[in-house]
Amino acid sequence: MLKNYLPDFVDKALLHDLIASLVLIGLLLLLRSSARHAILRREDLHPDVKRRWLITLRNSVLLLLLIGLALIWANEIEAVAVSMVAIAAAIVIANKELIMCMLGSIYRTSTHAYQAGDRIELRGLKGQVLDTSLLSTTLLESSHAGSSKGTVGRTITIPNSVLLTEPVFNETKLGSYVIHTIHVALPRDADWEKGETVLLDAANLLVATYQEDLERHRRDIEQSFALESPSLTPRVRLTLDDHETITLHLQMPVALGDRSRTEQEILRHFLRETSTTQTRCTEK
Repeated sequence: MLKNYLPDFVDKALLHDLIASLVLIGLLLLLRSSARHAILRREDLHPDVKRRWLITLRNSVLLLLLIGLALIWANEIEAVAVSMVAIAAAIVIANKELIMCMLGSIYRTSTHAYQAGDRIELRGLKGQVLDTSLLSTTLLESSHAGSSKGTVGRTITIPNSVLLTEPVFNETKLGSYVIHTIHVALPRDADWEKGETVLLDAANLLVATYQEDLERHRRDIEQSFALESPSLTPRVRLTLDDHETITLHLQMPVALGDRSRTEQEILRHFLRETSTTQTRCTEK
């Protein structure tokens, strides 16, 4: 009876596909809404875990929608594709970047390169992953994006096509601690042994405050990845790249979120101790 009120070009098959599409969209929206509320109500989950689940839910629902619509409209798509091969080829060429972004998303998912909450570096841009989608990745720019920058507080949206041509550095793949290097340059005639001692004393003092967590982190790495963990004892390397300076490179394990604060504490301690030594020598 409803068909009597529809235009002549709307046949029974088309009407069936339209109704099926609306039902599919309604069911997926209901499923997404229910699952979203269930995730948000979970008080035992960390905010980063909730964000990852919400992103996965959104992308999964979108993927199911695309697959469902493709199956529902398969006959119509096939008929149009056969008659518009040349136009389809032109569309593919025109949307090459979008297709590469989708392939980049598939590459990221299949290789587990990173997920929401990870700290990564891509094309010289460092930050924490806030969101991932089929087309792009959003980062909260890190305070270590540049040596002369403080806390940046900007978001960066990067197309996923970059993943097909650029390496991704994931700082959180092996846990929450990294080996951080602090560089201090001294004149050639300075007491570099005193500087080395001051840096090591300051580093050992700080590391002692989280030594238990550090040991637990080391055991987790060895058990989870079957890897020998890097040395977690602060150490200093010397380089003579410049004819006028001696560069001290302090390497120490630091929590990811505390790198900037730890570096500032070490440098301030170094300046206080070396300034005190110079003052005593002058008084003598």
